[in-house]
Amino acid sequence: MVRQSARLQMVTEKVVTAVATSSRVAKKRTSAVSATKVSSTVANESSSVRIKKTKTSSSATADKSAWGVLFAPPNKNKPDRVRPMAAAPVSTELQQQIDAFPRFQDVSRRSDETVQFKIVAWNVNGLRAILKRDDSVYLRAYVAQEDPDIVCLSETKICRDELQKLEDFLPQYEHQFWSCAVKKGYASTAVFCKTKPLSVRDEIVVGSHESKGIDKSENGETDQEGRFLALEFDKFWLVHTYVPNAGGKLERLRYRTSQWDQAMLCEMKEMEKTKPVIWCGDLNVAHHEIDIHNPKGNRKSAGFTDEERQSFGEILDSGFVDTFRHLHPEKVEYSYFGYRHNMRAKNKGWRLDYFVVSEALMPRVVRLVIECQLCECVFD
Repeated sequence: MVRQSARLQMVTEKVVTAVATSSRVAKKRTSAVSATKVSSTVANESSSVRIKKTKTSSSATADKSAWGVLFAPPNKNKPDRVRPMAAAPVSTELQQQIDAFPRFQDVSRRSDETVQFKIVAWNVNGLRAILKRDDSVYLRAYVAQEDPDIVCLSETKICRDELQKLEDFLPQYEHQFWSCAVKKGYASTAVFCKTKPLSVRDEIVVGSHESKGIDKSENGETDQEGRFLALEFDKFWLVHTYVPNAGGKLERLRYRTSQWDQAMLCEMKEMEKTKPVIWCGDLNVAHHEIDIHNPKGNRKSAGFTDEERQSFGEILDSGFVDTFRHLHPEKVEYSYFGYRHNMRAKNKGWRLDYFVVSEALMPRVVRLVIECQLCECVFD
């Protein structure tokens, strides 16, 4: 689905503070700082690539008016094809728009001053296209201001041979993991972390039936579309996905419900044997009628079929919580708007982006915000 901008934020005490964001990024400009060196490795011939960044000394200084560490300056020792984008001055208009962002740093702390953990998940609908325009500056400025511990990007549409060009995209994150589709310019996900995860999984085996985008393996069929990344941290598992769309003619509906959803449930229940799970990203389903502006007219549309809604409900019934709906049973908020007919201005959209957590984590959720209309809520 083509996406327009909407951001979903969840904050949790000790374990997670999260933001899920749907696609379109507005045009902005910002500045530059110290250079970084990158080495990349590809494990086991898979389409997932890990990039670990180590900082090197640089005499360059940041323009503090440009929201701190956003770019690395050109390095004469690097070939032109991997140089970062040139720095640009910050306009008064950009500064005003950045200042207008909701500030999540002021979340109320308990008396024990517990450290919080923030995650951002964003459907960028093609990272390559964003980098060709000025739009990446807006994304970087938002990330720099909110300073999340983890950034998750879905629908990056990035292939492995393009990764070297992205080494300075978010240089403040030392650990980067990319899961790239075999098909060029399709699907794909990425996760950027400040803390090194204990382990990383980049494959999901989805079943035994033949389906587009699936590669047969001995124990099932492995996703080849770069839709899955799972990172293990000290206190939790983070699962970031870009869930397959059922298709305009519902040609992938059976794959989505009978294979993908079942594989996701099995993976997360297995993870829960050791630690609670945080599942975030574009899950491509509007679960209830309140999650879509025209439920009667979309009953046979991908993302709102009875089969998809029931399948997602079965996952939740297995011990997981849709955090937004748990906190706001009757609140109408959308994270996706079609481009046609000015749907965003009319507030006619879908809620397709989620943070789903193990039941054990729900008491730690402090706040969740769907940032279409710059709203926010706090849960103590």
